[in-house]
Order: sequence, then C-alpha cells, then structure tokens
Amino acid sequence: MAVLVIGMGLIVLGLALMDLPELRRVLKRHDVECWQMLSKQKSRSWLSFKRMNLFAWTLSRGFERSENIDIQYAGLLAYKHATRVKYIILFGVSLIIIGSVVALISPQ
Repeated sequence: MAVLVIGMGLIVLGLALMDLPELRRVLKRHDVECWQMLSKQKSRSWLSFKRMNLFAWTLSRGFERSENIDIQYAGLLAYKHATRVKYIILFGVSLIIIGSVVALISPQ
C-alpha cells in the first residue's frame, strides 16, 4: 500500500513541476506567434492547460525549429528539466503498477 502512495505522490510532484516559466517568458518576448499557437491549442484531456502544451512542445524539441538563439537556449534548459519531470512521472506510474500487482498477488 505504501508503494501506491509513493507512486501517487511522485505523479503529483511531477505534475507540479511541469511548469517551464523561463521558456514561457522567452517565448512571449521573442516569438509571440509561436506562444499564441501553443496557448490556443485545445486538447481533449483534462490536462489541457497551457503548461501541458508547452511541456509537450518542449519534449518534442519544438524549440529547435526556432531561429532565435534565446529560445533555443532556454528551450534546451527547459528540455533537461522536462526530461527529469517525465521520468519522475514514469517512475510514479511504475510504482503504482508494481504496487497493484504486489497487492493482488500477496496473500491476506
């Protein structure tokens, strides 16, 4: 049961760390058109926040298509952060799966 709680905690922590404020600030300053495109994208999931779109755009290395060096640099730093957050969330999901399997298998 503790493994499930730790897994949920890691997922919540990952969702809380998903924000990329520096990249958002640089995009708003240097590429308003790209920022407006990211902020207007609609998604069907309950995580349709602007930060989720920016997070996915960063993980897909969308910043590399920009011609502005400031966006590329901030994007690279944000990519490193986003990769760590992605692995935190994946580790939380793994713990939930492992905890569920152990809870089903263990005799009570």
